[in-house]
Amino acid sequence: MKTLLITNIKGGVAKSTTAVAVACGLKMLKPEANILLLDGDPQGSIKTYFGLKLGSAEDFSTFLIDDTPFENAIQKIKVRDVGEIDVMISSRKLAEADIRMAAFPRREESLRMRFKKQNINYDYCIIDSSPAMNLVLLNFMTFADSWLIPATMDAFAISNISYLFEQKKIIEEFYDKSPRILGILPTMFDKRTTVAQSALEAVKSRFAEHTKIFDPIPIDSIIKKAQVKKQVIYDFLGVAKSADSYKQLSEEVLGLI
Repeated sequence: MKTLLITNIKGGVAKSTTAVAVACGLKMLKPEANILLLDGDPQGSIKTYFGLKLGSAEDFSTFLIDDTPFENAIQKIKVRDVGEIDVMISSRKLAEADIRMAAFPRREESLRMRFKKQNINYDYCIIDSSPAMNLVLLNFMTFADSWLIPATMDAFAISNISYLFEQKKIIEEFYDKSPRILGILPTMFDKRTTVAQSALEAVKSRFAEHTKIFDPIPIDSIIKKAQVKKQVIYDFLGVAKSADSYKQLSEEVLGLI
């Protein structure tokens, strides 16, 4: 199973949008693949995105904390006409994880052990995370093979990205894991502004030697339209530049992982 964490410690950088786009993009490119989209944010953004509801009391938090059967937290979403992907939904109960898992042995690796114990295996697992640097995100970092960093091109971009590179070194030093940062993805990019252009050049100057800088995802009202209508962005291929850009990103991610 190939695992990809979509992460940034800054909110509002299109992590959920990117996670959905990559998971659905991989399904379009490889219809035969079994794909899990894991909603790892207590806000349950992916649940909201697709209008999913908790069919039972179980979700990602109960799977992670209580080791409940993962099937009970799974729902399916259709990806155009190519098939379905599984979504492990989340809820605000996940915010209690740090307290409830405090006494767990090897609590930073609980997610990896849950997957191993329940013999969960997909071709691809795409993880959407919250911006909080907490125990849940640490579990994702010790579990995922690769990280993708969406980032808005602003004054905070370099410091936030640098922090994630520092966390990668910690994971390598203290845990039996060597995650690979696939690259940095500029999101909601407005090429008309000098701020965005300057920030992008600064990010390239600082990180291009260490990781890939993907082509920016342009700012596009179609993304919000798709979310409101609970549609996959690829319903707008050929119409929205953002859809075409996310398709290209998915192709590159597939090649890299």
